[in-house]
Amino acid sequence: MSSSAETAISVRERTIALGLLAFAVVLRIPYVFHYRFNPDEPQHLHVVWGWTRGLLQYRDTFDNHTPLFHLAMAPFLALFGEHARTLFAMRFVMLPLYLLSLALTFTIARRLYSDRVALWAAVLLAVHFEFFFVSLEFRTDVLWTVAWLAALVVLVDGRLTPGRALAFGLLLGAAAGVSQKTGLLVASLVTAAGLTLVLVPQTRRRLSAARTAALAGAAAAGFLVVPALLAASFAAAGAFDAFVYGTVQHGLLPGLGEAGHAWRVALFPAGLAMVLWLSGPMIRSASGDRLRSTRLLLALTAAVYYLAVQSFWPLVTAQDWMPVSPLLAIFAVAALAAWAARRGDVRRPATVLAVLLAVEVAVLLLKGPVWEDRAAPAVALVSQTLRLTDPGDWIIDAKGETVFRRRALPWVLENITQERVRRGLIRDTLAADAVATGCWAAVVEDERFTERARAFLAGNYVPVGQLRVAGTILDPPDGDRRPLPFSVLIPGAYAIVVERGAAGGLLDGTPYAGPRLLAAGNHEVVPAVGSGRLAVVWAQAVARGFSPFVPVRGVR
Repeated sequence: MSSSAETAISVRERTIALGLLAFAVVLRIPYVFHYRFNPDEPQHLHVVWGWTRGLLQYRDTFDNHTPLFHLAMAPFLALFGEHARTLFAMRFVMLPLYLLSLALTFTIARRLYSDRVALWAAVLLAVHFEFFFVSLEFRTDVLWTVAWLAALVVLVDGRLTPGRALAFGLLLGAAAGVSQKTGLLVASLVTAAGLTLVLVPQTRRRLSAARTAALAGAAAAGFLVVPALLAASFAAAGAFDAFVYGTVQHGLLPGLGEAGHAWRVALFPAGLAMVLWLSGPMIRSASGDRLRSTRLLLALTAAVYYLAVQSFWPLVTAQDWMPVSPLLAIFAVAALAAWAARRGDVRRPATVLAVLLAVEVAVLLLKGPVWEDRAAPAVALVSQTLRLTDPGDWIIDAKGETVFRRRALPWVLENITQERVRRGLIRDTLAADAVATGCWAAVVEDERFTERARAFLAGNYVPVGQLRVAGTILDPPDGDRRPLPFSVLIPGAYAIVVERGAAGGLLDGTPYAGPRLLAAGNHEVVPAVGSGRLAVVWAQAVARGFSPFVPVRGVR
């Protein structure tokens, strides 16, 4: 780092920085294939799949996110097709968005500070373990971050006019079309703008009431465009109520998580007071300087957002920090540059930055060992689902983790839904849904299901690999040929499989010679001598090589 923001970047420094950026980009490739799949990824992919199948989000496939990301991703999924390896392909679609986030961060930092700050802020962001991994995943937050950063580029890249305010609002509206959390970003930005006007009188005096109203009106008008178009589209399709419930009402649950705890609420004013005290030098330097006022605005926006999430957000997750991580990287590098300028010593700040980068890379590698394949279980589940079921078959899963099949259970069992079920606001209808859809397959034990649902699955489905199929396992005493009763929930073709030898004996009083249509209700089987345990299971599963007595391997 240089002691002056204006000093040109040397070829050596630029080469090192670009090398680190290249390292971060190349490292993402093995991580695409080995990093564990977050439960949100197949949930988003299932919603995208629904669009490719003509299913309407919220009405036909439940979701609790705004739809712009899923609509944008549908053409890519249609191109790649329904394969287990498509999970990897859709992660690769996130790579251009990751690169765009770095480029937008560079642009903002360059406008606020210098080429040097911009370059190293992009490098720091690129290897920051949390940003690296969240942006690797197939999730709405990656596009959300890009839209937010693009809006900030418009905001800082010149004098604020009504036209620029309109463009800024349009991009913020696009961010809202991707994630409802944009509302918290907007609230943070408005709060930061109010604080800036109060703390910097010169900035307040430059903005007349009429000009402030014109800028605010243009930004608000732009912001409403995308949400209004989305709402109108769902209304035209007769799904407006479902759209409103999925995007707004479902998440409004008082007392969720740690929301409302006194210690968390108290954190906001205490933290804000600390931020304002620490921002004293930045506040004093902003007097009469538009660029420095803009720096203060963005710094306060990041601080207010951070405090608001920590104080009021009910369920805090790693992805919540995506939009402010670029700003934190910018201000961290800018602080080191200012330190170097004050001391006239570039070595110590450069050493601090080098140590920081080394720590980030080390944490990245330790948190997600690239040499371990932690993606295999999710891929095997999708592979086995495609091998076991046909496109028209229904399946029971928790959040859409089987991806390419219709879900018999309409609700996505994420934290909010689980809490609504616990409070009795949503009924547990898994058993009825399974019967109503004629659902032959389900995932294995999952703690997100209620005890009642788990008991139903255990009693009516048998495990085969990473899935369950309709049927029952019978365990007759050795040599005992007494009738063994069992019941059928889903009417259709069933087959008998045995632990040893060939299936035989009697099914409902007649010799068993192959799969047979069974009506819902009670039946009985008389086992052949020496067959050991036997199971009566969905015939299609047996025909495709699935058995509760033989391990099933996932195919990539």
